[in-house]
Formats: sequence, structure tokens, C-alpha cells
Amino acid sequence: MKNFFLLLSIMLFFSCNSQGKITLRQMNENLLKDKNSITYRDPKTIKMLTETYKVFRLLGVKSCDIDPDKKYSQIYIEDGFHDEQGFYNGIFIINNKNICEVTTSPYKLHQDSLSYRKVKEKDISYGEMVFYTKKLSIEDFKTKYHDEYFRYELVRQNKVNAFEKCLAIDQYTPKSIVYARNHYFTGKKIQTYNLPIKYSDIKNGIEELPYFKENKKKEFTECINELNILKIQNSSIKTSSFQ
Repeated sequence: MKNFFLLLSIMLFFSCNSQGKITLRQMNENLLKDKNSITYRDPKTIKMLTETYKVFRLLGVKSCDIDPDKKYSQIYIEDGFHDEQGFYNGIFIINNKNICEVTTSPYKLHQDSLSYRKVKEKDISYGEMVFYTKKLSIEDFKTKYHDEYFRYELVRQNKVNAFEKCLAIDQYTPKSIVYARNHYFTGKKIQTYNLPIKYSDIKNGIEELPYFKENKKKEFTECINELNILKIQNSSIKTSSFQ
């Protein structure tokens, strides 16, 4: 009888511990069920993208020594498909410490090809896929991946709504073209965001926007800086003839 209660206690302990957690494989399956996650409607394209997401998300993180079948309490994915040029660049962050970049971006590879690991996948119906992965430290992510880090902190710190208020300051408020979606699981459900922001576009101030009035530029700069993630460094406002 004592053994029975001991076994029951162990089962209850692991059951409670597993609540609020999910595997990357489960998260991937849930994302692929969302019809809005793939904007295309052609069945062949949908099948290709489904297989591609599966390879990049699961085999990509596995090459970074992250187990896609282990349960985690926090999973963040930034999926980037460049529609016009057809390359993928993704960031995966597990429990705010294990970071993996998965890419086919020629820009990334031209900048720093030696630090990436080449991965080949042959077991898909439409041929061989080649992609590249890199394990990142938290320090490297903060200091070398400003755009991705800025978007990640907006989501992680629950500041997306505050950021959207910054974008709503004026119709000329600068918005970046970003070919990415951000998915975040933190113990409850998966949240998906579209964040039109590249910190690199605004880090040195807001210039060459003649119809964006000076008081609005100042308000936008202050709004971004109050998020307390990364600051707009040059906050000086130049005089414009379009006031």
C-alpha cells in the first residue's frame, strides 16, 4: 500500500510539473494548424511551407543541441520568410537562455559564414534542403542582434501594446518592413505578433521624414526610449520647413 501511495505521489508530482509546458514539436504543430500563419492558399505551396517550417523549427534547433521533444515553460520563435527573395531567417529562444539562429539568408552568410554550422536534410519529398545554424549566447544576442533583441524584449516584457501606442502617434510615424512573425509560449497559450520595427532604422534618430512634424518626432523618440529596451541614441530634433 505504501508503494502504491508513493507511486501515486510521484505521478502527481510529474503531472503538476508538466502543466504550463510544451514541446517545440507541439508548438510547431499548433502553429501549422493556424490557417492565418500561412498567407498562401495554393495546396502545393502550403505543403512545401509546412515541410519547410518543420525542418527549420525542429531540425534547426536540434542542431543547436535543443531537444524539440522536451517540454519547456517558455518558447519564443521569430520566423522570417522573405517573400520576394525566398530565404528564411529564424530565432529560437528557449527558457530565456538557449538561443539558436536558423538561416538561409545570403546576407547573414556573407557577413559571417564561418560561425554557422551547415545542415543538410534529405528526407523530404521535394529534395534536399540546406540551411545554417548558430548557437548564440545571451550576451551576443543583446549586443549583435539589436533588431531581433528589440522585438524579443517587446514580447517577453509584455510591451507590445505600449509599442503600438508609439506607432500610433502620427500617420508618418516610421514603420519598418519586417518579413517576420513572432510566436511566444509562456505557460498558457501561444501568442502571435507582427512587429514592424527594426531598431537599426531608428537608433540614430529619425531623419529624412519631412512630413513627420518635429513635435511628433520628439514624442515618438521619448515613447520608444520609455520602453527601456534600446534607446534612440540621437534624440536631437532638427528644424524642418514642413512644420
